[in-house]
Amino acid sequence: MSAPAGRLIPAFVDMLDSQGVVQVLADHEPEAIVHLAAVVPPASYRNPQGASEINVEGTRLLLAAARRVPTPPFMVLASSAAVYGSRNPHRHPELVTAETPVNPIDRYGQDKVVAEAAVAGSGLPYCILRLGGIISPDVAAEVNRGYLLLMRATPGDNPLHTVDSRDAGLALANACDRRDLVAGKVLMIGGDSSHVHTHRDVVDDLIATVGLGHLGGSVCLPGDPNDEHGWAFTGWFDTAESQALLDFQQHDWASTVHWVAQSQARRRLVLRPAGPVLRPLIRVALALQRRSEHRGPYADPWRLISATYGAAALAQPLS
Repeated sequence: MSAPAGRLIPAFVDMLDSQGVVQVLADHEPEAIVHLAAVVPPASYRNPQGASEINVEGTRLLLAAARRVPTPPFMVLASSAAVYGSRNPHRHPELVTAETPVNPIDRYGQDKVVAEAAVAGSGLPYCILRLGGIISPDVAAEVNRGYLLLMRATPGDNPLHTVDSRDAGLALANACDRRDLVAGKVLMIGGDSSHVHTHRDVVDDLIATVGLGHLGGSVCLPGDPNDEHGWAFTGWFDTAESQALLDFQQHDWASTVHWVAQSQARRRLVLRPAGPVLRPLIRVALALQRRSEHRGPYADPWRLISATYGAAALAQPLS
């Protein structure tokens, strides 16, 4: 934010190099800092301790360096719906707000809760944005075994509030420009009403962008309506305040899906003719995989994640 309008000055630094972070901020004296650096699932599940060093200790080092800037910069933290943990929609049908109690179920969500507290207690002016499910062409381009496991682990009927990454970026930028309006606030960042879905609907639409068509409800198991911990940490947000303050909801779901589909034109050209053959094969493969994992009638996501990555992927007792 210290550079002239339209000019970007790249500067690279190890988040855990305290002196390096201090030097970067001293060199540029930013008016605002948008803190996006994080290790997120599924990568954070593979190395929970290493992820926490970046997500928590890296945040603390950044805050310490920011406090040394002569004019305290405005800190905008990109947080996550993961802070709310497992939310059973049968018991908690209400929209998620900034006042909804945090209750992380995984280590990543716990990291974000600790990072939020560090920002709020830093003495710096700040705003915290809790982001929904970010959708961009990168989502389709970076599909790997870890992402597929998260897809299979999440209940198909789990509420999911998505947001176009362009809109999320606009929210972060507008928070910097409107600091007097948003200082000290926690705001929910999700798309407009067309971005309110179930997990299986999002999976179906995104799989269709690569030419496979819709796989249907058999891709994901349902959530257990009687299990408080049998759900993922996504939910439907109340975005009324955040939209009023930040005016960021520019792309509806159809526009987002079209954007993703445009990036997959070559892949779709190859896969679309094979779709009628591949769809039933994929359904059979998923059913066999669930059987080999000894999964029951419900998704039980955290049992699968714990069995795959170890108990350290889940929230830990804080010392």
